[in-house]
Amino acid sequence: MPLAGEIQLALMHNEEKQKGKKTYDIKIIKWLFSLTGPYRKFMALALVFMVFTALLELAVPLIAKTAIDKYIYPSWRIATFTESERDKKFEAELEKKYPHLIVRLNTSSYLVDTSELGNADRHNLEKFGLVSEERYLAVNPGDAEPEKRSAVNEIIKENPGVFHRAGEVYYSNYDSLHELSQQELLALRGEEISQVIKLAALLMLCLLGIFIFSAFFTYLLNYSGHKIMHSIRTDVFSHVISLPQSFFDKNPVGRLTTRVTSDVNAINEMYTSVMVQFFKDILVVIGIFIVMFYMNEELTFYVIILTVLMGVFASLFRMKLKTVYREIRRSIAKLNAFVQESVMGIVLIKLYNREMENYEKFKGVNRENYKANMDQLWVYATFRPFIEFTSVFTVAFILWYGGMEVLRLDITLGALVAYLYYVRMLFRPIMELAERYNIFQSAAAATENLYELVRVEPEEAGGISHETLKGKLEFKNVWFSYDNKEWVLKDVSFTIEPGEKVALVGLTGSGKTTIVNLILKFYDIERGQILFDGVDIKELSPEYLRRNIAAVFQDLFLFGKSISEGDGGNSSAFSKIVHLGDISDTNGRSISSGEKQLVSLSQAFSKEANFMILDEATSSIDANIEKKIQEVIHHAKDSRTTLIIAHRLSNVRDADRIMVIHKGEISEVGTHQTLLAKKGIYYNLYKLQNEIQRFSSLNN
Repeated sequence: MPLAGEIQLALMHNEEKQKGKKTYDIKIIKWLFSLTGPYRKFMALALVFMVFTALLELAVPLIAKTAIDKYIYPSWRIATFTESERDKKFEAELEKKYPHLIVRLNTSSYLVDTSELGNADRHNLEKFGLVSEERYLAVNPGDAEPEKRSAVNEIIKENPGVFHRAGEVYYSNYDSLHELSQQELLALRGEEISQVIKLAALLMLCLLGIFIFSAFFTYLLNYSGHKIMHSIRTDVFSHVISLPQSFFDKNPVGRLTTRVTSDVNAINEMYTSVMVQFFKDILVVIGIFIVMFYMNEELTFYVIILTVLMGVFASLFRMKLKTVYREIRRSIAKLNAFVQESVMGIVLIKLYNREMENYEKFKGVNRENYKANMDQLWVYATFRPFIEFTSVFTVAFILWYGGMEVLRLDITLGALVAYLYYVRMLFRPIMELAERYNIFQSAAAATENLYELVRVEPEEAGGISHETLKGKLEFKNVWFSYDNKEWVLKDVSFTIEPGEKVALVGLTGSGKTTIVNLILKFYDIERGQILFDGVDIKELSPEYLRRNIAAVFQDLFLFGKSISEGDGGNSSAFSKIVHLGDISDTNGRSISSGEKQLVSLSQAFSKEANFMILDEATSSIDANIEKKIQEVIHHAKDSRTTLIIAHRLSNVRDADRIMVIHKGEISEVGTHQTLLAKKGIYYNLYKLQNEIQRFSSLNN
C-alpha cells in the first residue's frame, strides 16, 4: 500500500478514537428533518394511510370477537336466584339493566345472554354461583324471516325432547343439539349464519383496506425516501468537491466513497422503514391497550407490566447497540479505504513484493470489521430471543389466566381470542424493534459521519475576479507548513514577470510542488504575501485563479472527455507534434502515463490562460517528443507566463530564469550559464545528472 494511504488510515483511526462516544442526536434529528422539507406532504399522506391501516388492524380482532361471542358460540345460560336479599337485589338489577337479554323461566330462574353482560355482572353471576355450566341455544320463531318461520316451528315441533319453551322463546341445551340434523341446525341458526357471513365479509373488506392503504403508504414512503436520498447524495457530493485540498490529504478516497454511497443508503432505510412506521406502531400499541383495557382491566395490567420489562431491556439493548453500530460504520469506512488504496497502489505493491505484507494488514483491518459485526450479532442474538420468549410467555399466561377468566365469566371466549390476537399485534412492533433499531442505529452512525462531513467548512469561494490575468506573480517572504510544526517554505521571495519562462528546480522534498499548490490557492500561507498582478492572492477568488492558470502535473487522472473536445486553437502547434486522435479513452486506464501527459498538455495549451504551470509535465514522455514540446513552450506567445518544474535539468536550459530551491529556501537564481558559473547547488545537480547519463551510455 502507498505510504500516503497508510498515513491517511492512521489519521482516520486517530480521529475516530478521539471522537469516542461523542454524539449529536438532537442536532442530527433536526438536520435529518430539515432534509424532508419538499417531501413532507408525501410523508404526511403516508402517515394518514398508516392511521387508516392501524384502525383497520385494530378492528379485525373486534370483528372476530363479535362473531364468536354473539353468533358462533352459544352464549345463553340459566341463572337461578335464591331468596336471599343479595340475590333478590342482583336479580332486580339484571331485569332493569338487561330486559332484552334475559328470559324468565320461572319465579327464580332466567335464561340469560351472557355475551352482552357487563364484566362486573358476568363476574358476579359466577362468583355467587348463580349461573349454570351448560350453555343453551335460544330461538325465537317470531324473529325469524317470514319464509323461514314455518320451517323453524316445524323443527321445534318435531323435536319436543330437544327444545323447552319459555314464553315466545325455545331453548335447548348445547349438547342436545347433536340430535338435530345439519340441515335443521342451519335452519335454526340461519340468522346467526347470516350475521357471521356479513362479519366475514366485513373482515375481508378490512383486510383489503389494510392491503390497499399499506401499498399506498409503502409506495409514498419509498418514493419520499429515494427522493431524499437523491437530494442528500447530491448535496453531500457537491459539498465534498467544494472542500479544501487539506481535507483530502487527511481523508482516504474509500472513506469518502462510503459516505456518499452506503451511508446515504442507510439514511434512506431509516426514512422508509423507521421514521414514519414508528408512528404507526405507536398508534397501534396505544389502540391495543385501550381496547384490551376496555375488555379486561386486570389482564391488561399484567400485559403492561411485561411490556414495561421489555421496554427496560430494549433501552439497555439500545445503549449497547449504539456503540456497536458506530464501530461497524467506522470499520466499514476503514475497510473500504484500505481496499481502495491497495487497488490504486497495486503497482507499487507488486513492485516491492509487498503482497503478503499488505495481505496481513488487510487481515487486521478485516478482523476489526468482523469483530464489530460479531459484537452486533451477540447483542442482536440476545435481544431477539428475549423478546420471543416474553411473547410466548405472555401468550401462555393469557391462555391460562384468560381461560380462567372465561370460566369465571369475567371475559367471553371471543374476548379471549381477541386478546390473543392483540397480544401478537402488540409484540409484533416490539419484536420488529430489533430490526428497526438495527436500521436506526446504522442510519444514526451513518448520519453522524455525514453530519461531521457537511460541517466541514468548504473552500472559500469569494474574492475579486478580474476579466484577465496578465501573469505577474510575486512571492514576498512566504512561510508555509502543512502540519503547523515543520516549515516547508521559509521566507521565500521571488518575482515572475508577464511572458517570462521561469524554471524551478531542486531536490525532492525541497518545496517545488508546495509553491504550485500555493499559487493555485489549494492552501493558505502562514506568513508573507503572494501577489498576482499586484493583488494579494487572498483577495482573489479560487475560481478566477484556476480559470486563468493552465497546469499539468506528473500524476494525472483523465475524465470521460474526448481529446477533440478540448483541442482548441491554441493547441494547434502542439497537435502538429503528436497525433492525439487515437487517445480518447474515457477513463484513462488503457493508455500509458506518457499518453496521459500528452493529453493533459494538449488541453493545457488549448486553454485560454496567460499563466501556465508545468510540474514534471514531460516526465513520462520520450526525449524526441519532449524536445519538440520544449520548442512549443519556448516559442509560445509572449503574454503567457510559464513556470516549469523539472528534475531533468536539460528541460530547463532555455528558461529565461532558473530558481533553485533547497530545504524550503530560494538559494540560487539566474540563467543556466550563470548558475553553472557559480558552481553551487545547480552546478552540482547538473554535473551529477551528466555523470549518470554518461555512465548509462557507456553501459549501453
